[in-house]
Order: sequence, then C-alpha cells, then structure tokens
Amino acid sequence: MIEKQETKKQKKKAMLIGISVLLFFLGWFKYFNFVNDSLRALAEFMDRNYTIPYQEIVLPLAISFYTFQAVSYLVDIYYGKQKAERHYGYFSVYFAFFPQLVAGPIERAKKLIPQLKVEHHLNYENLVYGMKRIAWGFFKKTLIADRIAPIVSSVYDSPNPTGSQIVLATILFSIQLFADFSACSDIAIGCARMLGIKLTENFKQPHFAVSISDFWSRWHITLSTWLRDYIFFPLCKGKKKRSQIYLAIVITFLVSGIWHGAAWTFVLWGLIHGFYRVFGDATKSLRQSITSYIQLDRIPVLHMWVKIAITFLLVCFSRVFFRSDSLAQAFDYAKLFLTISSWNPVGIFKAFEIFPLLDLLLFIFFFSILQLFQYIERNHVSTWKFLSKHSIFTRFAFYIFLIFSVLVFGVSGNGFVYGGF
Repeated sequence: MIEKQETKKQKKKAMLIGISVLLFFLGWFKYFNFVNDSLRALAEFMDRNYTIPYQEIVLPLAISFYTFQAVSYLVDIYYGKQKAERHYGYFSVYFAFFPQLVAGPIERAKKLIPQLKVEHHLNYENLVYGMKRIAWGFFKKTLIADRIAPIVSSVYDSPNPTGSQIVLATILFSIQLFADFSACSDIAIGCARMLGIKLTENFKQPHFAVSISDFWSRWHITLSTWLRDYIFFPLCKGKKKRSQIYLAIVITFLVSGIWHGAAWTFVLWGLIHGFYRVFGDATKSLRQSITSYIQLDRIPVLHMWVKIAITFLLVCFSRVFFRSDSLAQAFDYAKLFLTISSWNPVGIFKAFEIFPLLDLLLFIFFFSILQLFQYIERNHVSTWKFLSKHSIFTRFAFYIFLIFSVLVFGVSGNGFVYGGF
C-alpha cells in the first residue's frame, strides 16, 4: 500500500495507518490493564467512581519484539530504504524467525530478508561456529545467570533486607541480567548461524562501558539502534536547540522503559537513564576540567577504570527500579542502595552469607572464566579465532570443559528474563 501511493503525503498516511494498527494491538495486549489500573487508582485518589473492570488478557508470545521489527519495516519502506516484500513466505520468516523471535536481536528487513532469499547449503564452519555460540550461551545461562538468580530473589523478596544485602544483590542482578540476556542472544545467533543466517551481535561487554552513552552502544545493541533510528532521530529532525535535543533523549528512554514492561518501575527506570544521558552531556566540559585539575587524565588506565566503575554503579542503581516489584519497594531499596553505611566493606562481606559456600565457590570460578573470555575478546578480534590458533587438543579440551560444566554444574529451570518483555 505504501509503495503504491503516488505522493509522499499519501505514503506517510498509509505508513501511519500500519503503525497505528501494530501499536493498537501492542497497547491492548500489553498495556491495557496497566493504564486501566493507573486510571482506577487516580479515580480512587480523587474520590471518583471508575467502573471499567480488569481484563483477563493473555500476552501473545514475543509481541514486543516482532512489533518493533514490523514498525521498522514499514518506516524503511516509506523512506525508500527497503522494498516491500511481495512474497508472503519470505516476509513471514523475517517477521517470525524462530531463533530471535522471543528475545531478539531485533533485526531489520534490509539485513535479514536478503539472507533468506539465498540458497543455503549445510556448511561445516557454520555448524561448528553455531554450536560454539550455543554452548557458550548455555554456559552463561546455567552456570552464572541461573546460579545467582535465587540469591537475588531471596534478597529482593525479603521483607527486611539490609542495605549491604541490597547493594550485593543489585550488583549480582546486573551480572545475572547480562549473563542471562547475552546467553539468549548467543543461542539465537548460534541457531541462526547453523542455518547459514547471520544475526546482528547484541552485546559488546556493556559492563566495561566508560559512560552511559557508551553503555547503550554495547547493551541490547539492536534495541538501542532501533530507538535511535525510529524514535530519537525523528524527534530531533529540524531541532537545533540543546533543550529540544535533551527532551528527545528523555522521550526516547521513556519509550524504552515503557517497552520493557507495563509498570511504573520501568517508566522510572527509563527516565533515570534519560536523566543520565542529559546530565552526562550537560556536564561533559565540567567533568573534563575536574579530571584535568586532579590530574587523573595523566594516568589513562586509572582514568578508564574510574569511568568504568562509575558507569557500572550508575547502571546498578537504575536496576533497583528494573528489578523491584513495586514503586514503594523500588524507592525503599534505592534509598538503601544510596545509604553510605550500606557500602561498608564489613557489611558487604557479611552479606555474602546469603550464598551457600559451594554455590559461592562455583560462581566465582565460572565468573572468572567469563572474565577471562571477555579479556581475550578485548585484546583479540574473537575468542573463537584466538582458540583456533591453538592446537586441536587445547580447543577440544576447552569445548569439553564447557559442555561438562553445563551438564554437571549447570542450574536450569528459569526462563530467560527478556522472554517476559
């Protein structure tokens, strides 16, 4: 329909109709009860009668992810970046490609559809690489994410956790979330590669980011670039004032928060990151002056690690809201997280008592393997290429270690966190 229209105005109208239909279904299934409950609470606060009942709505699988893929498809056709796909089969596979359907990566039609039209043959290198990525995904999921998930839950579900326990559990949750979601992406990328399809990398060691903007260029990369291209850029079009650009940044992160979940905790989480980005940009010159004044920039390595630590702690604070079940709980735990006494080394060391000793030792060991893997990634193009330069004995020893560890020490039973979004 968009391509058939003669004028740009008609094309835009057709595109907006398509996007409106998509967002209507997303809004109905995912956000109706959230809006309905919020209006009911507001009506009760104002002592007004509110009669619209709660609706028993079953959320369709992966609706958040495939809706974003569909929106980008329509917008790209409107701008002429993508030709409309006339073959329903190819479009269907793009729209619901099973490896990345439930939790991404969020693919663009321009990258995925051409790959679907190429004749693929069973390829040894694709099979081997795919199995490696899948095994590495299971390693992160079962030996790191699912091992610390019960520990995090025991603190966040506790009626009276200590401040130090909240600090430790929030840091662990950040590790859990990364291990869980990047594992899901690894498995999706591995499954697709075995079929000859190359999906977009979704993570680039986000916890080693030196700023919040750097963090979002490393974390859930396909969502970040989607928000940049289809929310931020259109909002900034024709805008020159810094205040207008800052407003566009806040709105973009607000959309990110709402997309993640139908709860005020996610709305606040998005706004916090929007504030981080605006504050970071507004104070850039001041921070550079302070860095020069204290001569921290004369020690580049130390300066880098200070920025990494600060960025990581800012991200951790925002995840208090991401992880909490309600606004009241989020504010209580955020207050504990910011309390100076909560960061007492003795208190944090004591908080490790929530770990059973064997689980703690296993977590430390496998987390060290993950850090070694990431260290190699930072110093080489790819850990897999790095391993390929070693003897067949060394490579297979590592692969057997991965599989053995997952089968013997892996913990399973929890779904992927982003499967809920």
